[in-house]
Amino acid sequence: MKTFLFRNYRHLRLEKGIKAITVYYSVIPSCTVSEKAASPVQTNMFYLLFLACLTITTGHTLNTVYSWKQVEFKFPNDIVRNEYKASGDYIPENNVPLGLAVWHKKMFVTIPRWKKGVLATLNSFSMNDNEDSPVLTPYPDLKANNISSPDGLVNIFRVRIDACDRMWGLDTGVNDILGDSEVVRPMTLVVIDLKMNMILRKYTLKDTDIKPDSFIADLVIDVTPEQCDKAYAYMSDLTTYGIVVYNWEKNDSWRINHHFFHFDPLNGNQLLVGDYSISGYNFQWTDGVFGMSLSPIRVLYFHSMSGITEFSVPTDILQDNKSKRSEIYNNFHIVGTKGPLTQGPSSIIDPETCINYFTQINRNGIACWNIITKLNPETFKLVAQDNTTLVFPQDIAIDNESRKLYVLSNNLQKFMQDSFDPLMTNFFITSTDLETLTMLCKCNAAN
Repeated sequence: MKTFLFRNYRHLRLEKGIKAITVYYSVIPSCTVSEKAASPVQTNMFYLLFLACLTITTGHTLNTVYSWKQVEFKFPNDIVRNEYKASGDYIPENNVPLGLAVWHKKMFVTIPRWKKGVLATLNSFSMNDNEDSPVLTPYPDLKANNISSPDGLVNIFRVRIDACDRMWGLDTGVNDILGDSEVVRPMTLVVIDLKMNMILRKYTLKDTDIKPDSFIADLVIDVTPEQCDKAYAYMSDLTTYGIVVYNWEKNDSWRINHHFFHFDPLNGNQLLVGDYSISGYNFQWTDGVFGMSLSPIRVLYFHSMSGITEFSVPTDILQDNKSKRSEIYNNFHIVGTKGPLTQGPSSIIDPETCINYFTQINRNGIACWNIITKLNPETFKLVAQDNTTLVFPQDIAIDNESRKLYVLSNNLQKFMQDSFDPLMTNFFITSTDLETLTMLCKCNAAN
């Protein structure tokens, strides 16, 4: 049975409530980190917001925009497709989408090489095609994704698009992770010019950046469109608990270590944070620092996959590789605790509202927290939940052009412990407008 968290707002009472919320937003800046005493006008508007929130019932899920039973790829022709299948280079059931990004009506989808037979780790499709189950096109092309090629992309988990129309991804270089794991080539940061559809730069991480068991599955890009050469990438090492920083201008990298990067063994209620139960599947993970999000004032928020605490650090601390270890260490901060069962891999901050959105794999949903408020279980709110379309929400993206939020869910727990039913829909990309989520998130905070 599906669980819904908010319905369509089409009745008159809610229209009045939305107007009250809109007025409230015009009084209080949407994205600020300073706390000020409320004026009488703001107090009155807060009361109107509270009344408006009472009209919003819990019960709406993100809308499904794309879904697949199995992903299909665009081949030159059926002969080539059959050749790939016959050779074992393409095993359809082993292609599981995981990461996503949106750029000018083009959606990018990553497919990690968990097992053999993944055709392409980086793919795209046009959002203008209006297909329910789009055929994926290897990106930049099939040749670039050939792991037999010395320069081929091997295994990218997530990609991020910066303000300069560049896509960044960390190629782990490992094939067949769940099988006969093979290191094809070293970890490499890959940057692609989306306007030219060409790889701009590949940077191999240094030996001092990583450890023998390091694994990087997420990254955040720090840059402004006015200073594209001043870009930084922050990459989370979830298995050996560190963050790798890359400086585009100097083409250099370094590692940051901190005990906040480790997983939480248990929370205040003595519940094991590394214990997961998803749609009838139970497993344990000790994954450390994973999800990261960047605020408009350049504060990096982060959390461990197997953790329920959020932390932060100013990015200028990460960017200064000459600082003493004690200076770096003492500039990390505990933000707050999200509450039980709030583990999840990905997060992203909407720069217009300062609302941080989180994937919630133990709750089959998406949660939010306004970063201008204190973080605790009362301010960390579930805003979308669905036991079919949001099972194991892996990645989350914001399209600022359309002001929509997208979520990719892939039932990974079933793939890792069992197998997919090819007759059932297994992968979903869901979406909703940020205005709706913003109202719901701030209503939850008000209540």
